[in-house]
Amino acid sequence: MTAPIGRERELDALDATLADGVGGCTVVTGPAGIGKSYLLDAVIRRARERGTTVATRRAFELDRAVPLISLASALRNCDPPSASFGWLPGESGNTFRTLERLGASLETSAAERPLVVAIDDAQWIDEFSALAIRQLVPALASSPVRWLLARRPQPEGTPGQQVVSWLRQEGADEVVLGGLPEDAVGALCAQVLDAEVDSTVLALASGFGGSPLQVTQLMRSLRVTDQLVIADGVATVVGTELPSSFVAMVRQVLDQLPDDPRTVVRSSAVFGRPFGLGEVARLLGRRPAELVPLIELAVSASLLTDAGGVLTFVHDLVRRAVHSTLGEAVAVVLHREAATIARADGRPPMEIAEHLLSGGRDGRREAVDELRAAAADVAAMAPSTAADLLVHALDVLGEHGPGRTALVAEAVGLLAAAGRLDQARDLGRAALRAGLDRPTEARLLLGLAEAFKHAGHNATAVGYADQGLRHTDGDALAARLYAIRAHAQVYTGDLAGADRSGEQADVIGRAVGEPGASVFGLCARSLVAQARGDLGGALRHAEVATALADEVGGEALQRHPRIWLAAALTELDRLDEAAREIERGRDESDRLGTGWSAPLWHYYGAAVLLARGELEDAVAEANAGVAVAERLGSHQLALPLLGTLVRVAVERGAVDAAVEYRGRMEALVAGGMSAAPEDVEYPRGLVLAAVGDVGGALEVLGPLVDGLPERPVLIAQDPGAAATLVRILVEGGDVERAEVVARTAAAVAARNAPRPEADRPGSANGAGVDPGVDRGGLAGLVGGAAHAAGLLNRDLSALRTAIEAFRRTPRRLALATALADAAAAADAGASADAGDLVGFESESESESGAEAWRAEALALASACGAHRLRRSLTSPANATAPTSGRAATHAGVSLEADPDHPSADDGSVSIGSALERLSPAERRVALLVADGLTNHQVAAHLHLSRHTVDSHLRKIFAKWTIQSRVALATVVARDLPTREPDASSTPQR
Repeated sequence: MTAPIGRERELDALDATLADGVGGCTVVTGPAGIGKSYLLDAVIRRARERGTTVATRRAFELDRAVPLISLASALRNCDPPSASFGWLPGESGNTFRTLERLGASLETSAAERPLVVAIDDAQWIDEFSALAIRQLVPALASSPVRWLLARRPQPEGTPGQQVVSWLRQEGADEVVLGGLPEDAVGALCAQVLDAEVDSTVLALASGFGGSPLQVTQLMRSLRVTDQLVIADGVATVVGTELPSSFVAMVRQVLDQLPDDPRTVVRSSAVFGRPFGLGEVARLLGRRPAELVPLIELAVSASLLTDAGGVLTFVHDLVRRAVHSTLGEAVAVVLHREAATIARADGRPPMEIAEHLLSGGRDGRREAVDELRAAAADVAAMAPSTAADLLVHALDVLGEHGPGRTALVAEAVGLLAAAGRLDQARDLGRAALRAGLDRPTEARLLLGLAEAFKHAGHNATAVGYADQGLRHTDGDALAARLYAIRAHAQVYTGDLAGADRSGEQADVIGRAVGEPGASVFGLCARSLVAQARGDLGGALRHAEVATALADEVGGEALQRHPRIWLAAALTELDRLDEAAREIERGRDESDRLGTGWSAPLWHYYGAAVLLARGELEDAVAEANAGVAVAERLGSHQLALPLLGTLVRVAVERGAVDAAVEYRGRMEALVAGGMSAAPEDVEYPRGLVLAAVGDVGGALEVLGPLVDGLPERPVLIAQDPGAAATLVRILVEGGDVERAEVVARTAAAVAARNAPRPEADRPGSANGAGVDPGVDRGGLAGLVGGAAHAAGLLNRDLSALRTAIEAFRRTPRRLALATALADAAAAADAGASADAGDLVGFESESESESGAEAWRAEALALASACGAHRLRRSLTSPANATAPTSGRAATHAGVSLEADPDHPSADDGSVSIGSALERLSPAERRVALLVADGLTNHQVAAHLHLSRHTVDSHLRKIFAKWTIQSRVALATVVARDLPTREPDASSTPQR
């Protein structure tokens, strides 16, 4: 194959990108026939010559009927072959596990040699392949995996177009192909004709907008119809019946073929995909051997191509042009026969349905059945495609077709599952107005309730659940409706209603054999208990739900009650247990293929890390969760993760990051999504206070504080938040609300305090707190209450109590903050009149205590990466306590934009080295990657999620301004030339 004429600059640029061996994606965009395929072929040929593994495929419109076919077929047929992809397509119906395994396989292959994945006509990529590409391109950005996607701008809205648009927004390179310039058009004409061309040829060719396909087809048409002559090596146009359109050009070439090969080509046009010689023979009722010479003539005429026994048209535009030459009666017969062949060969129902729809009205009812079957085939992995198929089936069926109501209910459920909520709502409302039987209406409303709940529209979800419950009689549907209603009510603030709904879901679910609803209802009750500050109840409900799910498995286990068990354990400061449950839950999620839960594992994983004061790892974990939520389209799950990132950014002194995260969070809220106030309003208030807008912070935090007595979950989750709220409120002059916070913190600590054996459940008195609370200890709640009271009342004794309580917990950052506040209070007492500070002893005792507390606080803040606190402790003003306000505080220092300059903590990195610029967590990842481990292997070695490793690597690449793992290994080798790889981290090949 010769190089593409007129595309030398684009070819060299793409080739240079591939030669660099860096990950990422390049999109080639242009209209049909502009030369995208030719350019892609030339780039791939050069990559092969360099020894790069290449995986290529041209996508077809019918790809949407087979989940993952666009990507799996490319990888299965990569050159040279790789055992890494031998399992494909595999894992049918298990989306999340397939994506995880596919990512690991790509990493393994790329570790051996660079890999290029090139998909032509990417606008036709199937939905599951599009989802995979959306996740894998950023996940493998640090690996030598380069993605090349060539697409035309039309049609819009397909899964392929959607993923390409997202990739472009995320920074993918794009090469836009326009028409060839005049000199290149002349060179192309000369190449096709193997002769120089004169002005008559150029004048005619210039009327096709520089489209290589049309110019090439024009030259072939003129030649086969003898409308140009070549004399002395120069071509001249002499004909008068010149083609007026592309279809006319194709028809002219087709008409020059003898009758038999022309019939073969025209009949083959009904196949909208690559086809075999045997299929054409069966379509025409002839023996395959008879068709061999006829196919060869079609190939010689540049209408068909033969690649290893698989036949295709040279371009889909050519196929469509040929198909347009079929009369209606002939097309109907051919498509009906093609449907029979497709059914006999076990082809996808979608393909059969398309032939039936083109086969006349007699096939429409049968086509509806095939479309429905096609939707069922792809629903698990491609819900949006399945929804499209059912909507298409409804259009075919008509307004009054038989079975329409049941089909509408299915379509609404799939549209909702695909996140197409407006369409689901409109179609569902239309169906409800038309009238449905009670069970069908209840199922439809359940689908809407689940979809709107998972999309974060909780009030709407409650409304649909209420409607659905009016059409049930204590059956399995009722149990499921109560469960989804309970979870939505938690986030609308109706805790009492949520608890009742959760209880009903549990009771009915057990009675009718619907354990999934029981488990989900119990999880909602655990959330309610958390929100009320009842840590024992939260743990008890989560433990019962987890035990039931482990016992029955199935859908109950897919509800992942360990999410809420880990949350309850975190609140009890049983952080190691919580981390183990999260790790086990992630393993279950991988095994079950329940990708929806991934952002939640990241959220609660980040909560554990934040409680420990491991701020760098918390950032990576939460960022990874946001990325996963956005790739899954679960933007509502990104909302609390962004709130976590705001809180961590404030602690780290990263004002720009905090403001940016807050902006993204508020954009989701403006779009109608809702989340718990502690996940949204509290982070918003923290940012406002941090940038000096205390009045704005009070406005945001006031309603949150007013609701704390009834919903103290913020203090239960983060005991240190009580002191933070008191500090902001006192600074803003709202002492009354500060007192509400302090009283609430004391009440939560008292409510969960261990009680004598006689007062516990099951004892003679039969009342009290669940004994599980005692196992974890509640020193954190005691410390949080004492810290808030100490700040509010300038009570050094209370602050000492907070310090001693926090020492009994793993909450290092809470301890550091209490120490800093105690030091500031002691400083204030040393210069105050007697009695101004409660618990003040003597000036010498105060000074020595303050120095020790401040030193310990500084050490802890530095270890945690809490740069805001570290800066306040080392600022010159720190030696002087505040002179006004009830809360003597360390936190009056404004934030700075760049908190990430940690010093080496292991003695192995020299000052000024590249590794010194990394956080400890990033450094651990960098060293393992330098040892040759893939991201999946690093994740397993460090007990992190793969997405967290991805997040760390992106930050490392940005800090070092590098683009590849090879460059990373080079930097590490330069900084640590004598370092030996960690024997325990040897890569597994």
